[in-house]
Amino acid sequence: MNTSVVAPRLREIAAYLVLEGDRYRARAYQKAAGSVEAIKNLEQLIAERRLTSLPGIGESLAGAIEELARRGTTDLLERLRAHWPALVVDIADLGGLRPARALALHAALSPADLDDLAEMCRTGRVRQLAGFGAAIEARLLDGIERRQERGEVVALADARQLTAALAAHLASGAAAQASPAGAARRWVELSERLVLAAASREPDALADHLGSHPLVASVERAPATDSMIRFAARLTGGVQCDLVVAPPERYGTALALATGAEAHVELLRRRAAAAGLTLDAIAAADEEALYRALGLPWLPPEVRDGTDELAAADAGEDFASLVALADVIGSVHCHTTYSDGKHTVEQMARAARALGHSYITITDHSPSAQYAGGVTVDRLGMQWAEIAEVEKRVDIRILRGTESDIRADGSLDYPDDVLASMDVVIASIHQRFKLDEEAMTRRLVAAMRQPLFKIWGHALGRLIQRRDPIKCRFDEVLDAIAEGPAAIEINGDPRRLDLEPERARQALARGARFVLSSDAHSTEALANVEFAVAQARRARLRRGDVLNTLPADEFCRAVRPLPE
Repeated sequence: MNTSVVAPRLREIAAYLVLEGDRYRARAYQKAAGSVEAIKNLEQLIAERRLTSLPGIGESLAGAIEELARRGTTDLLERLRAHWPALVVDIADLGGLRPARALALHAALSPADLDDLAEMCRTGRVRQLAGFGAAIEARLLDGIERRQERGEVVALADARQLTAALAAHLASGAAAQASPAGAARRWVELSERLVLAAASREPDALADHLGSHPLVASVERAPATDSMIRFAARLTGGVQCDLVVAPPERYGTALALATGAEAHVELLRRRAAAAGLTLDAIAAADEEALYRALGLPWLPPEVRDGTDELAAADAGEDFASLVALADVIGSVHCHTTYSDGKHTVEQMARAARALGHSYITITDHSPSAQYAGGVTVDRLGMQWAEIAEVEKRVDIRILRGTESDIRADGSLDYPDDVLASMDVVIASIHQRFKLDEEAMTRRLVAAMRQPLFKIWGHALGRLIQRRDPIKCRFDEVLDAIAEGPAAIEINGDPRRLDLEPERARQALARGARFVLSSDAHSTEALANVEFAVAQARRARLRRGDVLNTLPADEFCRAVRPLPE
């Protein structure tokens, strides 16, 4: 069973249903995709026949989800794919067009594929169509070129789920051991190819077993390197997957080489050569033995990026003090039904406690975020009264807060006295992302210099594969944070993973403090903090760099908007 394909397939069905004019069913499938995307235990819900407990999912949709998880497709999806051009869905996605307009464009120009459509954009044919224009044409061309540049890539959440499922499948066959590897194991945002490593003395039988997985379309032998057997698999959606197979006594070597970035593996090769060795000659049953043979401590996968990790290890760094999931004891940046969350204050509080957290911040959207049900000052009072009542019934501290919009001039959108009365303020940009670098820098500097303490939420506003980071002079914003006071959020929403590790390391070097958040809009999404921790580890943050590793009282004092 694999569930990483479920939400995209539900959205694909929804897009086709819009083309058929069945907007009611399309909305149902779209909502179901959101519900599936927000949870981490889909396999368990399917096994326990509890899918209908999810928002917006009835018996019919539950059946479709089970079928997608089992087969990767449904009869309905196959019918829709056979009837409607898949290119129409791509056009709508790339250009941000309504499906009906994407269909009209396809009907008028009949492009053979995206390359053909790109050429039509370059020659000005799209702008000549009624209802289209130069702006839409440019947007389509930009989207096509971006996709061509990145190729077929897999987002981190999907990559980790896919590789975990495939590794478990291998372990049920001829593999003595099997593990995800590659970029997914290093928690990198996107994977160009999935990678698996396995220990087996029967590589061909193992490859045949991999090919029996319902999501694997084909498996072929690839050229061997480092005396390891390699196979190239193609999944049903076109994603490529490499399988590296070594005998058990060399499994650690295989896993390390399959996991590290190319630059990291090259550093290992040079180190081995300097010692008169080759990596191929080091037979290590586990990764610790390989690194030990090279005079190194075991390096966590997150730091194997090929920068200065070996030099840091030689200087005495063993990376053992990097922040870990168990260190985080507060759920920060959580939304409820008061704005655009799916669950109540009490449900979110109880779910955070179930994760072992001792406090949770309720930070619903502020009034400017009307699209997300932003909480007015009047409704804020109602929420705080509810928080007080809920706190009597739960064994967790509930902190009152907001995710307040940073306006274009850098001000926040609650009155100062309201902000000052909160326990925690997250300040985020949700609109006007395309300000030029000068205007955006002024906006952020003004916000960070606000005299109240704030957490800079999903700092650069990126949506992976959907929206680029905002343009600003980051160093100047860091200067303002130092004066602020402020902390920086590392956002664990898998669609964001913002701040990027490179930027976080830059901020760390300037003495910034951080909060690792889930940006949870549901109880299940509270587990997104795992992704935030991984990005923090990639940035080499330690426990002491992260404010929500502190006990509740200390955290409150650290983030209090105004000192007492």
